[in-house]
Amino acid sequence: MAEALQVPTHLTVANADFSRALGYIDGAVVPLAEAKIPVRDLGLMYADMTYDVVHVWRGGFFRLEDHLDRFFASMAGLRLDAGMGRDAMRRLLADLVRQSGLPDALVYFACTRGMTVPGTRDPTKATNRFFATVTPLILRGQPAEMQRGQNAMLVRDVARIPASAVNPVWKNTHWGDFIRAAFLAKDAGCDVPILCATDGAVAEAPGFNVVAVIDGGLLAPDAGVLEGISCRSMFEIAADLGIPARYGRLMPEQLAGAEEAFLTATSCGLFPLTRLDGAPIGDGVPGPITTRLLNTYYARKNAGWHITPISDIPPI
Repeated sequence: MAEALQVPTHLTVANADFSRALGYIDGAVVPLAEAKIPVRDLGLMYADMTYDVVHVWRGGFFRLEDHLDRFFASMAGLRLDAGMGRDAMRRLLADLVRQSGLPDALVYFACTRGMTVPGTRDPTKATNRFFATVTPLILRGQPAEMQRGQNAMLVRDVARIPASAVNPVWKNTHWGDFIRAAFLAKDAGCDVPILCATDGAVAEAPGFNVVAVIDGGLLAPDAGVLEGISCRSMFEIAADLGIPARYGRLMPEQLAGAEEAFLTATSCGLFPLTRLDGAPIGDGVPGPITTRLLNTYYARKNAGWHITPISDIPPI
């Protein structure tokens, strides 16, 4: 008998208590609705910023240090300074979660270029700004959606911004290509777009890495994409389960002909990809490898895998 997907059922919009949602801005913790940045912030005006999102699972951060690694690397690449070190940021994020009282949460944190001095757009004269929010964790894919899987469109008229222009390894908000592609996918009756790089290879989807199961092993794009932490998690699980996994060049025809496929993201771990351009991928349902990876992911998190308890992080 085939293994069934085991997706949590309680992390829904109906169960989310947004009265606990908080923001940290300009040194103060405030209700989320009161967390604001100036309209002249260059992060808002020119997408001159970086951000990351870590989730809290049963009272502990999942892979917090990996997210901090990526955030500080992104700040270095974009020449941004949050005005605090790694330990201070870790404590600040933990305090924000503690004050919210949310056991399962999404924690978004960002550093913007801030506002420059009047009369110039010179980014070197701007004072950078750090802010963060904590909101209830709502799974990107609810159980029924996960069972159906995502219906994706390979958008060929909109290429992913090349790495020579905007480095995707530095997590950024340059989503003009993603948004254009999302409208095209929705117009075609699909759930999500998948973009290709300028050389025609598969790149990524908005907020998702793409993984194909080919000849019983995992293959994810190795260039022109964000180095996803959820994708890394699935590759680590695959290695422990004896499933080959590698990063490399993934072409559209390989994805279309894959045995299975899935997308990875912080808010869901993975999301089965069951249709592409109107045609089924494999049997058109979440496959056995996809199912085994997701079920193992939740079982391991429940057992404390890569979890840093909030209680273990000293207050500021």
